[in-house]
Amino acid sequence: MKTNIVAFYRKHDDFSRYLATDKRRARQLSRLYNSNKRYFGRRVLDIACGGAVLGFIIEKDGHSYTGIDVNPDMIASAKNYAKKIGSRNRFIKADVTQMKIEGNSDTICMLGNALCHFSTHDFSRILQNTAAHRDAYFIVDYRDMVRLMFDKKWNVKKRRVEKERGRIATTKGCNTRTGFVLTTTADLHGKDEVGFAHAIWSPFIIEPIMNDHGWSIVKRTFSKRWSGWLDIYRKA
Repeated sequence: MKTNIVAFYRKHDDFSRYLATDKRRARQLSRLYNSNKRYFGRRVLDIACGGAVLGFIIEKDGHSYTGIDVNPDMIASAKNYAKKIGSRNRFIKADVTQMKIEGNSDTICMLGNALCHFSTHDFSRILQNTAAHRDAYFIVDYRDMVRLMFDKKWNVKKRRVEKERGRIATTKGCNTRTGFVLTTTADLHGKDEVGFAHAIWSPFIIEPIMNDHGWSIVKRTFSKRWSGWLDIYRKA
């Protein structure tokens, strides 16, 4: 099962939650940025950037920002907002697993649990495609799916009715071969079903991959609120 990214965010998630106009998301990313300013260099590359909320926050401090996302809706929204406020941020619609990203960014980000869309193989390819970026920091956050399943907070074969989001989410199973928890989402009438594959990540999975590509852990912080980690790596 693969996630139909465009269909999922159009039909079964609140698309506006990923845009700069969402005050809650802006506050969250502002806190993340303000707590880790020393790791944000002048040139920032944001992978799977969504609505590029981070870019509009850090631009005020003089950072040069490039956001990349495969979802055309996200990129179009970011461009529209940038035009509205006169931002100089850059946005690229592209599949980061297929595109070699040249340049020499000071900081590379994958935030908002964007890692959930990528397998370990996909992530390794992203690191290969950004290999030219040296003497940089890599900042990534991700939900600890191993911890959640071990603590029985994410149950396989579970159906959840989420009225506030207007959807029914059903966990179909866990494919340990591919490393994905497989789910479907549908509207409250059980229609417009879309498949969603949520990659399984945990510190013991991501850190060896980063190490293999020359990145070393600098800082790791756990958030009880969403059972996730914020990792910061450095590549010399």
